[in-house]
Amino acid sequence: MKNIRFCLIVMRFNNIRLVLTGLLTLILVSCGPKVPKVDHIKVEFNIIPFYQDLFSIKPDSVEFEKERLMSEYGKYLDAYSMRIIGSGPPHSDEFSSNIGRFLSYEPNKEVLDTCKKVFSNLNGLKKELEGAFKFYSYYFPGFKVPDVYLHISGFNQSVVVDSSWVSVSVEKYLGSECVFYEWLSIPVYLRNRMVPERVAPDIIKAITMTQFLYNDSVNDLLSQMIYQGTILYALRHLIPYHSDEIIFGYSKKNMDWCYHYESMMWSYMVEKKHLFSNDRMMIQKYIGESPFTNYFGQDSPGRTGAFIGYRIVQSFMKKNPEVSLNQLMGIGDYRLILSKSGYRP
Repeated sequence: MKNIRFCLIVMRFNNIRLVLTGLLTLILVSCGPKVPKVDHIKVEFNIIPFYQDLFSIKPDSVEFEKERLMSEYGKYLDAYSMRIIGSGPPHSDEFSSNIGRFLSYEPNKEVLDTCKKVFSNLNGLKKELEGAFKFYSYYFPGFKVPDVYLHISGFNQSVVVDSSWVSVSVEKYLGSECVFYEWLSIPVYLRNRMVPERVAPDIIKAITMTQFLYNDSVNDLLSQMIYQGTILYALRHLIPYHSDEIIFGYSKKNMDWCYHYESMMWSYMVEKKHLFSNDRMMIQKYIGESPFTNYFGQDSPGRTGAFIGYRIVQSFMKKNPEVSLNQLMGIGDYRLILSKSGYRP
C-alpha cells in the first residue's frame, strides 16, 4: 500500500508535461559538460587479450607452459588464478590440473569462440579507452594509466582493478541477445547492459570507484545516493561523448521516466523520511540492481536513488563552480553536498 499514493499522483500528470519533460531531457543531454581539450595529453597502455593466450594452451600442457605464464604475466597471473577463477596460486601443485580442467570445460570452449568473434578487432576499444584515460589524466593529475587485460572468468567478475592494471571478463559483454545469458537465466534488465559498448564505461567506473571509496562514517540512504551520484557525475566528464543511457545503464525510456518524475521521487523520499534511514533493505531498494524501484512502481527503472544522487551533485557543482571535479571526489561529507546544492527539483 505504501506506493499507492505515489502512483495516484503520477496518474494526475498529463501529456503536456510528458512532452515538456522530453524536451527538457534533450536540452540537458545536448548541453552536457564542457569538454576540455586533451589532445596534448599522452597516455600509454596496452590491451592484452590474455584469454586468447591462455586458451591456446592444451589442457595437458599447462605444466610445461607454467613457467612461461608466470614469467610473462607475473602478478597478474597470481590475481587471475586466485581472485578471478580460484584455481590456486601458480606455484602450487594443483595449479596446472585446475587450469587444465578450466581449459577443457566444454562450455568455456563455446564461450571462447564467441569472445573471439565479438572482440576480433580491439582498435575501437583502444581508441575509446585512450580518450577516457586522457580525460582522467586531465581531471586527476598523477593518474597512473593501467594496462587493460581481457580474460574469461566463467561469468564471474566483470571488472577487476589493481594498482597497475584492470582486467575485464569479456564473456560478460557479448550482446544482450547472447544465448549464454538466456541459458544462465540472467534477467533481461541486466542482459541489456551486457554489450560491447559498455566495456570502456565499466572500466572507467570501476577505476573511479577504486580511486574514490565510499565514506561509510554516516551510512544512510542519502550518503549512498550522493556517493553514487558523484561516480556518475565523474563518468559524465571522463567519457563525455557517451549518452546518458550509457552512463546510467538505462534505456531511453528509463532515462525519460527519471527526468519526468524526478521531483515526485524526491518529494516521496522526503515525505516518507527515507533519506536519513540506514535500513539496508530500504537502501537496496533505491540503489540496488533491480528491474524497477520498489517504491515507484513497475514502470520505473531500478537504481533511481543513484539518479537522484547524480542530480543533487549536478546541482551542487552548478551552484559551486569553484569546486573542481578532483575536489568533489574528495568530499566525504555527503550531507554537506546536499546542503550546498540548492537542489529543488
